[in-house]
Amino acid sequence: MTAGEVVAKTVGAEEISASAIRRYVEAHEMRWPLYSDPEAARAQGHDTVIAPWSMLLTAAMPAYWAPGQQPLRPGALPPFMWTKLGLPGSEMVTTSVDLEFLEPLRIGDRIETTYRIVRTTPKTTRVGEGVYVDFELEFRRQDGTLVAVERTSIYSYTPSAPIRSQP
Repeated sequence: MTAGEVVAKTVGAEEISASAIRRYVEAHEMRWPLYSDPEAARAQGHDTVIAPWSMLLTAAMPAYWAPGQQPLRPGALPPFMWTKLGLPGSEMVTTSVDLEFLEPLRIGDRIETTYRIVRTTPKTTRVGEGVYVDFELEFRRQDGTLVAVERTSIYSYTPSAPIRSQP
């Protein structure tokens, strides 16, 4: 893994739809009119309602499972790309996440994500020996428009001996 290297590209499982926005807004009791009122959205320059920013990671997530595949095991996690990179160590923790939203999410958008390594830093910490990996993710709609950027850091490590708590 080298700085600037693209390590994965994924495409969201489906386009953002009006019904997905409605269900998401309802479940989260979001009252902002741009998410539910087409007239209010048009008054702000949109064709119709837009999706909440918080839908981005859901919209960008590839499918967990497809017909014909083996059933998911209980407790299966989302298909996070950094878990598939063969990083050293048996444990992983996210140490920071920063999201910058640039364009609204619209009905019909299908989000493609490009995962790029920014930096790797070997480090021994109290929890173990491993490597910090800084990623930059670019989220683009199908026309190539950049809608958001995520900067995420993870620490992948092999645990050292258990730390005893003080009495």
